Amino acid sequence: MSATSKALLLDYGGVLTGPVQDSFAAFERRLGIPVGRSFEVLVAASRTTGGGLIGALERGEIAVDEFDGALVALLRQDGYDVEAGRLLDGLFQALEPAGALWDVARQARAAGVTTGLLSNSWGADTYPRAALDEHFDTLVISGEVGLRKPDPAIYHLACERIGRAPEQCVFVDDLPRNVEVAREIGMAVVLHDGDDGATVAAVSRSLGIRLEVP
Repeated sequence: MSATSKALLLDYGGVLTGPVQDSFAAFERRLGIPVGRSFEVLVAASRTTGGGLIGALERGEIAVDEFDGALVALLRQDGYDVEAGRLLDGLFQALEPAGALWDVARQARAAGVTTGLLSNSWGADTYPRAALDEHFDTLVISGEVGLRKPDPAIYHLACERIGRAPEQCVFVDDLPRNVEVAREIGMAVVLHDGDDGATVAAVSRSLGIRLEVP
Protein backbone atom coordinates (compact mmCIF):
# COMPACT_ATOMS: atom_id res chain seq x y z
CA MET A 1 0.00 0.00 0.00
CA SER A 2 1.56 3.31 -1.05
CA ALA A 3 1.80 6.29 1.29
CA THR A 4 -0.56 8.27 -0.92
CA SER A 5 -3.32 5.72 -0.28
CA LYS A 6 -2.97 6.11 3.49
CA ALA A 7 -4.27 8.63 6.01
CA LEU A 8 -2.99 9.94 9.32
CA LEU A 9 -5.52 10.87 12.01
CA LEU A 10 -4.34 12.74 15.09
CA ASP A 11 -6.03 13.64 18.35
CA TYR A 12 -5.60 17.20 19.63
CA GLY A 13 -5.34 17.51 23.42
CA GLY A 14 -2.33 15.59 24.70
CA VAL A 15 -1.03 14.86 21.19
CA LEU A 16 -0.76 18.25 19.50
CA THR A 17 -0.49 19.99 22.88
CA GLY A 18 1.22 19.41 26.18
CA PRO A 19 -0.50 17.09 28.69
CA VAL A 20 -4.09 18.09 29.39
CA GLN A 21 -3.67 17.28 33.07
CA ASP A 22 -0.98 19.96 33.35
CA SER A 23 -3.45 22.62 32.22
CA PHE A 24 -6.07 21.32 34.66
CA ALA A 25 -3.46 21.38 37.43
CA ALA A 26 -2.59 25.01 36.74
CA PHE A 27 -6.29 25.91 36.94
CA GLU A 28 -6.67 24.04 40.23
CA ARG A 29 -3.66 25.69 41.81
CA ARG A 30 -5.07 29.11 40.95
CA LEU A 31 -8.34 28.23 42.69
CA GLY A 32 -6.82 26.43 45.67
CA ILE A 33 -8.22 23.05 44.61
CA PRO A 34 -6.10 19.91 45.09
CA VAL A 35 -4.47 18.88 41.82
CA GLY A 36 -6.62 16.33 40.03
CA ARG A 37 -9.75 16.96 42.05
CA SER A 38 -11.74 18.92 39.44
CA PHE A 39 -11.36 16.08 36.93
CA GLU A 40 -12.28 13.51 39.59
CA VAL A 41 -15.46 15.45 40.34
CA LEU A 42 -16.32 15.66 36.63
CA VAL A 43 -15.68 11.95 36.08
CA ALA A 44 -17.82 11.03 39.08
CA ALA A 45 -20.67 13.09 37.59
CA SER A 46 -20.24 11.41 34.21
CA ARG A 47 -20.51 7.74 35.14
CA THR A 48 -23.89 7.40 33.47
CA THR A 49 -25.18 6.21 30.12
CA GLY A 50 -23.83 8.53 27.47
CA GLY A 51 -21.01 9.85 29.62
CA GLY A 52 -23.03 12.30 31.72
CA LEU A 53 -21.76 15.86 31.85
CA ILE A 54 -18.53 15.19 29.96
CA GLY A 55 -20.30 13.20 27.25
CA ALA A 56 -22.93 15.89 26.77
CA LEU A 57 -20.25 18.59 26.43
CA GLU A 58 -18.12 16.56 24.03
CA ARG A 59 -21.11 15.83 21.78
CA GLY A 60 -22.11 19.49 21.80
CA GLU A 61 -25.40 18.79 23.54
CA ILE A 62 -24.87 21.45 26.19
CA ALA A 63 -23.41 24.94 25.87
CA VAL A 64 -20.21 26.00 27.59
CA ASP A 65 -22.15 28.26 29.98
CA GLU A 66 -24.29 25.31 31.08
CA PHE A 67 -21.19 23.19 31.64
CA ASP A 68 -19.59 26.00 33.65
CA GLY A 69 -22.66 26.27 35.86
CA ALA A 70 -22.68 22.54 36.46
CA LEU A 71 -18.97 22.50 37.32
CA VAL A 72 -19.38 25.40 39.76
CA ALA A 73 -22.17 23.50 41.50
CA LEU A 74 -20.12 20.29 41.65
CA LEU A 75 -17.07 22.03 43.10
CA ARG A 76 -19.17 23.89 45.67
CA GLN A 77 -20.80 20.62 46.70
CA ASP A 78 -17.28 19.26 47.12
CA GLY A 79 -16.44 22.09 49.52
CA TYR A 80 -14.68 24.61 47.28
CA ASP A 81 -15.96 28.18 47.22
CA VAL A 82 -15.43 28.90 43.54
CA GLU A 83 -16.96 31.88 41.79
CA ALA A 84 -19.27 31.49 38.83
CA GLY A 85 -17.63 32.29 35.52
CA ARG A 86 -15.87 30.79 32.54
CA LEU A 87 -14.35 27.83 34.33
CA LEU A 88 -13.88 25.89 31.11
CA ASP A 89 -11.62 28.66 29.82
CA GLY A 90 -9.59 28.30 32.99
CA LEU A 91 -9.26 24.54 32.63
CA PHE A 92 -7.71 24.92 29.20
CA GLN A 93 -5.90 28.24 29.65
CA ALA A 94 -2.48 26.57 29.82
CA LEU A 95 -3.13 24.15 26.96
CA GLU A 96 -1.07 25.35 24.01
CA PRO A 97 -0.11 23.81 20.64
CA ALA A 98 3.16 21.96 21.18
CA GLY A 99 5.29 19.02 20.18
CA ALA A 100 6.66 17.26 17.12
CA LEU A 101 3.37 15.85 15.89
CA TRP A 102 2.54 19.15 14.19
CA ASP A 103 5.59 18.77 12.00
CA VAL A 104 4.82 15.09 11.46
CA ALA A 105 1.41 16.06 10.07
CA ARG A 106 3.10 18.57 7.78
CA GLN A 107 5.69 16.06 6.57
CA ALA A 108 3.10 13.33 6.02
CA ARG A 109 0.85 15.67 4.08
CA ALA A 110 3.76 16.78 1.90
CA ALA A 111 4.45 13.09 1.15
CA GLY A 112 0.90 12.63 -0.13
CA VAL A 113 -0.69 11.22 3.01
CA THR A 114 -4.17 12.55 3.75
CA THR A 115 -4.26 14.08 7.24
CA GLY A 116 -7.14 14.54 9.62
CA LEU A 117 -7.86 15.73 13.16
CA LEU A 118 -10.13 13.50 15.26
CA SER A 119 -10.76 15.24 18.58
CA ASN A 120 -13.19 15.21 21.48
CA SER A 121 -13.98 18.86 22.13
CA TRP A 122 -14.66 20.73 25.35
CA GLY A 123 -16.04 23.77 23.59
CA ALA A 124 -14.97 25.12 20.23
CA ASP A 125 -12.65 27.91 21.37
CA THR A 126 -9.73 25.71 22.43
CA TYR A 127 -8.61 25.01 18.85
CA PRO A 128 -6.12 27.09 16.81
CA ARG A 129 -8.19 26.82 13.65
CA ALA A 130 -5.79 28.55 11.28
CA ALA A 131 -2.91 26.27 12.28
CA LEU A 132 -5.10 23.19 12.02
CA ASP A 133 -6.26 24.16 8.55
CA GLU A 134 -2.61 24.47 7.50
CA HIS A 135 -1.79 20.93 8.64
CA PHE A 136 -4.95 18.88 8.10
CA ASP A 137 -7.23 18.05 5.20
CA THR A 138 -10.18 17.30 7.48
CA LEU A 139 -11.24 18.32 10.99
CA VAL A 140 -13.62 15.97 12.82
CA ILE A 141 -14.46 17.65 16.13
CA SER A 142 -16.89 15.86 18.40
CA GLY A 143 -19.02 18.82 19.41
CA GLU A 144 -19.55 19.73 15.76
CA VAL A 145 -20.57 16.25 14.61
CA GLY A 146 -22.56 15.10 17.66
CA LEU A 147 -20.37 12.04 18.26
CA ARG A 148 -17.44 11.38 20.59
CA LYS A 149 -14.62 8.92 20.93
CA PRO A 150 -14.67 6.02 21.69
CA ASP A 151 -17.98 5.63 19.81
CA PRO A 152 -16.99 3.69 16.67
CA ALA A 153 -19.32 5.92 14.66
CA ILE A 154 -17.00 8.92 14.92
CA TYR A 155 -14.06 6.88 13.62
CA HIS A 156 -16.10 5.72 10.66
CA LEU A 157 -17.21 9.30 10.05
CA ALA A 158 -13.56 10.43 9.99
CA CYS A 159 -12.77 7.68 7.48
CA GLU A 160 -15.69 8.79 5.32
CA ARG A 161 -14.56 12.42 5.47
CA ILE A 162 -11.02 11.58 4.35
CA GLY A 163 -12.09 8.98 1.80
CA ARG A 164 -10.15 6.08 3.29
CA ALA A 165 -11.05 2.70 4.76
CA PRO A 166 -10.08 2.12 8.42
CA GLU A 167 -7.36 -0.28 7.26
CA GLN A 168 -5.72 2.62 5.40
CA CYS A 169 -5.59 4.85 8.47
CA VAL A 170 -3.00 5.42 11.19
CA PHE A 171 -4.54 6.89 14.35
CA VAL A 172 -2.67 8.58 17.21
CA ASP A 173 -4.29 9.30 20.57
CA ASP A 174 -3.12 9.62 24.18
CA LEU A 175 -6.01 7.66 25.73
CA PRO A 176 -5.82 3.83 25.69
CA ARG A 177 -9.56 3.29 25.20
CA ASN A 178 -9.70 5.56 22.17
CA VAL A 179 -6.77 3.70 20.63
CA GLU A 180 -8.31 0.32 21.46
CA VAL A 181 -11.54 1.06 19.61
CA ALA A 182 -9.64 2.38 16.59
CA ARG A 183 -7.68 -0.88 16.50
CA GLU A 184 -10.89 -2.90 16.78
CA ILE A 185 -12.31 -1.31 13.62
CA GLY A 186 -9.11 -1.98 11.67
CA MET A 187 -6.91 1.09 12.03
CA ALA A 188 -3.19 0.98 12.71
CA VAL A 189 -2.80 2.75 16.04
CA VAL A 190 -0.18 4.57 18.09
CA LEU A 191 -0.69 5.35 21.78
CA HIS A 192 1.09 8.64 22.43
CA ASP A 193 2.58 8.68 25.94
CA GLY A 194 4.36 12.02 25.58
CA ASP A 195 7.49 10.60 23.96
CA ASP A 196 7.49 12.42 20.62
CA GLY A 197 10.42 10.43 19.27
CA ALA A 198 8.78 7.06 19.91
CA THR A 199 5.48 8.24 18.44
CA VAL A 200 7.12 9.66 15.33
CA ALA A 201 9.01 6.38 14.80
CA ALA A 202 5.83 4.35 15.16
CA VAL A 203 3.89 6.59 12.77
CA SER A 204 6.74 6.45 10.28
CA ARG A 205 6.70 2.64 10.32
CA SER A 206 2.93 2.47 9.98
CA LEU A 207 2.83 4.91 7.06
CA GLY A 208 5.90 3.44 5.38
CA ILE A 209 7.58 6.82 4.96
CA ARG A 210 10.54 8.51 6.60
CA LEU A 211 9.51 11.14 9.10
CA GLU A 212 11.99 13.36 10.91
CA VAL A 213 11.72 14.55 14.48
CA PRO A 214 12.27 18.32 14.30
